[in-house]
Amino acid sequence: MEHQKQPSIRSSFPRATYPVIRENQVTALTFIEKHPDEINILELPTGTGKTAVGYAYLNMRMKLGNGSCIYMAPTKALVEQVSRMHPEFTSVYGRSEYECLYYPDEKLKADEIPCLQLMDCPHRVDQETGETMEEGAEPCPYYAAKFRARRSQLVVCTVAFYFFAQWYQQLWEKLAGVVVDEAHDIAKAIRQCLSFDITDYSLSRSVALLKEIGVEEAAILQKFLNRMIYLVKRKPPHKPTLLDDEEVEKLLAILREVDPKTFTEKIALAIKDGRIDPKKDRETLLKLDGIVRNLSRYMRQLEFSLPIENRNPLNFVYAFYREELIGQEKVQYRLVVRAFYVAPVIKRILPKCHTLAYSATIGNPEIFSYDTGIDGNFLSLPSPFAAEKTRVFLPIDTPNLAVKERSRQEPTKVLRRIAKTCYRFAKNGIRSLVVVESNIERDKFVLLCGEEGVNVISYGNGIAPKEAITKFKQGEGDVLVGTSANYGEGIDLPRQLAPVIFFLRPGYPSPEDPSTKFQERRFRKMFWPLTNWRVMLEALQVRGRNIRSDEDLGVTFFISQQFRRFLFASLPEWLQKAYQGNKTFDECVEEAEKLLK
Repeated sequence: MEHQKQPSIRSSFPRATYPVIRENQVTALTFIEKHPDEINILELPTGTGKTAVGYAYLNMRMKLGNGSCIYMAPTKALVEQVSRMHPEFTSVYGRSEYECLYYPDEKLKADEIPCLQLMDCPHRVDQETGETMEEGAEPCPYYAAKFRARRSQLVVCTVAFYFFAQWYQQLWEKLAGVVVDEAHDIAKAIRQCLSFDITDYSLSRSVALLKEIGVEEAAILQKFLNRMIYLVKRKPPHKPTLLDDEEVEKLLAILREVDPKTFTEKIALAIKDGRIDPKKDRETLLKLDGIVRNLSRYMRQLEFSLPIENRNPLNFVYAFYREELIGQEKVQYRLVVRAFYVAPVIKRILPKCHTLAYSATIGNPEIFSYDTGIDGNFLSLPSPFAAEKTRVFLPIDTPNLAVKERSRQEPTKVLRRIAKTCYRFAKNGIRSLVVVESNIERDKFVLLCGEEGVNVISYGNGIAPKEAITKFKQGEGDVLVGTSANYGEGIDLPRQLAPVIFFLRPGYPSPEDPSTKFQERRFRKMFWPLTNWRVMLEALQVRGRNIRSDEDLGVTFFISQQFRRFLFASLPEWLQKAYQGNKTFDECVEEAEKLLK
C-alpha cells in the first residue's frame, strides 16, 4: 500500500466533456475515494457514464506520476469510442489493425507476415529510441504505435494487446492504474489469447521448409507430427475428443527436445544467408514463424494441461480428424489447446492494487472473482433508467428447449411463431432483433422468415456480422438475426432501432463438448455455479442491446422455459419491476405493442 496523498478524484472528473456529474457517478467516485489503494469492482448499469468514471480514476492516478495509466476495453470499437471521447489517450491495437510496409504491394496486415523473422526490415522501430532501422524509412505503424504507448501516461488498448504486452514483454514496467471495461468478459478474452490449434497441414509445410534448408529440428517436428496423427487417429472421426494426461505428456516430451533459442537462431541465419526467401516463402515462413515464436508457449500451455502436485489443470487438449479431405480442404488432423482457468494469469498482469474493474453485468461478485481473479471491494448501483419503459417477458406457454426436454419439432415451431410475430410487429413499424445459440437455428429462422414474408437481415454468403448490423442500422430489413456469440453483446440498437428482442434459449454447453467435460472434472462443485453465472450474464447482456439511455423504449422476450430457473433472480432489483412471467405469449405481444406505441 502506498501512503502518498491522493489527488481528489472529483477534481479529476472530465468536466469539459461531462459538465454535470450524475448521481450514480458521484456514488461511484465516493466509493473509490474510500478505497484509494485497493482493487475496486463496480456494477454500473448502461447509461451510468462508466467511461467518465474510469477516466476520472486514471486521471487521478496519473497526477501521482507513478507510471502509466491504462484503460483496457474488450473490442477495437470500444477503444475507438474512448479515443474519440478523450483524445488525450494514446490508442494502440493488435497487429491485425496495422498495415505492413515490408510487403507494400500485397496490402497485408502485420499479423499476416512473419514479422519477427524480418530482422532486415527498414521500417522496424527501435523500442528504446523510436528510430527506424534504416534512417529516413517510414516507421512501421504497429511498432510506432507500440513505442508511443510504452511512453505515454494515458493509454487505451484492447484486452488482447494488454495481455500480450504484459504477459510476454512487460511493456509497461510501472503501472499507476488500470481500468478494466466490460470486466465480465476479460477471462474469455484471455482464454482466446492463450488458445491455439496445431494442424497437420501447417506442421508438414514447416517441416518441408526446415528440411530444405537443412535445419535439424525438422526431424523433431516430424516426430511430433507423427505422434500427433497417431494419437488423433485413435479418437472417433469428426468428434472433438479430450486427450488424457499420458497422451499430452508424450507430445510434450517431443517438444522438449527442441531448444527454442537455438531454433530461432538457426532460422534467422537461414534468412540471412539466403536459404529462406522472405518474399517467395512468405506463407510458409509465417507458419514457421508461428512455431518458432510460439514453441515456448506451446510447451507451457501443454504443461498447464497437466495436473501437478498442488494444482489442477488450467487448460485442456482435444483432437479430431476427418477421414478424408473434400474439395479445397487442407487440414485433416487438428490438435486444439484451449486455456480455461485464467484467473492466476489475470492476477499476474494486473496491479495488485490500483485496479478499477466495471461492467453493467457483474452478477455474483464471488463467482466473478473466481472466474477472473479480480477480487476487491464491490459496489452495485441501480440504473437511472425507468423500469416502466421496458418489459422482460417470459411467457407461460412457450416450450422448454433443453435438448432432453424438447420434441424434434418444437424448435422449428417456436422459430416460426417468432417469425410470424416479427411480421406482426413490422406491420406497425416495429423492428426486432432475434438472438439464437447456433448457426443451425439462425439458418432455420432465415428460411422461415422467407416463408412468412419477413424482411430479414443476417450474415453469411460473403456478408460479415458487422456488415449485417450496419445495413440494419441504416434501415434495411424488419428483423436482424444472429447467434449470441455475434449479437449477444457488443452491439447497440437504441432509439427504437430494434425495440423488440427475442432470445431463443440460454447458452448451456453441450455435455459432449470437450470444454464441458474438462470443466466438470476441473471445477467439480463449482461447475454449475460458474455455468449458471455465465448464462445469467448472457441473458442480461442480450436484454441490454436496445436499452442504452433513458430515452429508449424496449422489450425482451425470453422464449425457452429454461430461463425460468434463473431469470427473475438474476435481474437487478430495479429491473424486477419490469418482469412479466405469468402471461401467455400472445398476451405479452399485446402488452409490448401497447408500450411501444
